[in-house]
Amino acid sequence: MVPGLLLATGQVLPLSSVHRLARTSTLVRIVMNADGQVLDMGRKVRLATPAQRRAIYARYATCWIDGCPLPATMCQIDHADNWSTGGLTDLKLLGPACQFHNRDRYQHPERYTRRKEGTDRWAFTYHRIGSRRLRV
Repeated sequence: MVPGLLLATGQVLPLSSVHRLARTSTLVRIVMNADGQVLDMGRKVRLATPAQRRAIYARYATCWIDGCPLPATMCQIDHADNWSTGGLTDLKLLGPACQFHNRDRYQHPERYTRRKEGTDRWAFTYHRIGSRRLRV
C-alpha cells in the first residue's frame, strides 16, 4: 500500500496531498475522550467545551482559589495561564474561578500564587494587599 492518509470514506489521500494540505491550511490539534468529546483545543478556541466543563465540575468542588466557597458549577471557567498571554484551552490547564477571582487574577496576577495539586489540578492562593508572600 502507498503511504497516505486513510479517509473516513475508505479512500486513501496520497502523501503529496497530505503535504500540500499541511502547507496551505490551518492545522488544529484537538484531543478527544473515548466518547469523541473535545478536551484539549490549544489556542484555536478560548472558551471551554461542554465536555471540558463537565470534567472540571467533576474535578473541582469549588472555585480554585483557596478558601473561596463558591461551588464550581456557579463559577466561570478560567485558564491557569491567562489566555490573553498565550494560555491554552486544554483540560489540564482549566479550572473554575468565581467572577471576582477570575477578573482579579487577570488584572492583578502578582496577588496570586499557583500550585499544582496532584496530576491534573491547580490551586491558587490569594495574597491580600500588604500581606507577606512566602517565597518558594
